[in-house]
Amino acid sequence: MLTLSAPSAPVEPFLHHLAAEEQLLTAAIEKGQELYAALRRGAVPEAHGLGAEQERIAAGLRAASAARLGATGALAAALELAPEQVTLAALAERLPEPQAEPVRAARARLAALAAELNRIQTRNANLLGHLRSFFRDVLAECGADDTPIRYGPSGQWLPPAPNQPLLRRGTIT
Repeated sequence: MLTLSAPSAPVEPFLHHLAAEEQLLTAAIEKGQELYAALRRGAVPEAHGLGAEQERIAAGLRAASAARLGATGALAAALELAPEQVTLAALAERLPEPQAEPVRAARARLAALAAELNRIQTRNANLLGHLRSFFRDVLAECGADDTPIRYGPSGQWLPPAPNQPLLRRGTIT
């Protein structure tokens, strides 16, 4: 383990940047949960507004990540780590013990938040997939008997395959 000449100088800004990212991940999780609730209620305008807020948080996360790179570089240089070796685990390994613990704790919190955000985004994507399928089926049932029953991503009817008859309501294939 390497001892830093000015122990807290490069670590404090680095921890500050990690805390900022942690706050943004927490906000992203909250908005993801709000979006799920809005979609389940059928509150389309609210869900649309939450999408804009999620974009703002994502931009904040990108900016925070870019800002963290400078602090990470300073800390890695002080610890004599090569750029390809820079991970939170590697930084914590190289720091003296009183300073390594906050980095390990931040790593654990960030990993848990990232996993939770991934779970929420997957749940929301699944719900959106079910909603698209539901509305596709509803629109197919509302159409005239001689209209195709499939719709593309744009909401337009999909043309039948060449040399194939049009599918009609009540048919399986």
